[in-house]
Amino acid sequence: MANILLMGLELPTREELHRVLVEQGHTVSLERHDALSTVDTVFCNGDQPGYRALVSHIRAFRPDLPVVVVTRLPEMTRWLDALEVGAADYCSTPFESIQIRWLLSAVLGQPVAEPAAPVLVQA
Repeated sequence: MANILLMGLELPTREELHRVLVEQGHTVSLERHDALSTVDTVFCNGDQPGYRALVSHIRAFRPDLPVVVVTRLPEMTRWLDALEVGAADYCSTPFESIQIRWLLSAVLGQPVAEPAAPVLVQA
């Protein structure tokens, strides 16, 4: 599982994404700039005016670190802008577990882990 940093996300978005990531078994840190050297990927807010500078800063510090831009308002131009500034991917709310699993698989270069099948116990 991945070590993920959430930066600059508004409370409802942060809580929803945090819940999905933890349910998948990931370790999640919040707003810790000192964690940039140890995380596997960063999710940051694409709805804030300064997100381009944040993505550029992260990419300058760790060029290998995938940054995913998160928005409440998905638009093609914003998606292209995020990729142009160096984001590895772009996603919007609401978050579905499979969407986040596929996204992390793509940005981390790992195969998609299938959820465990329920075990049926017969009495």
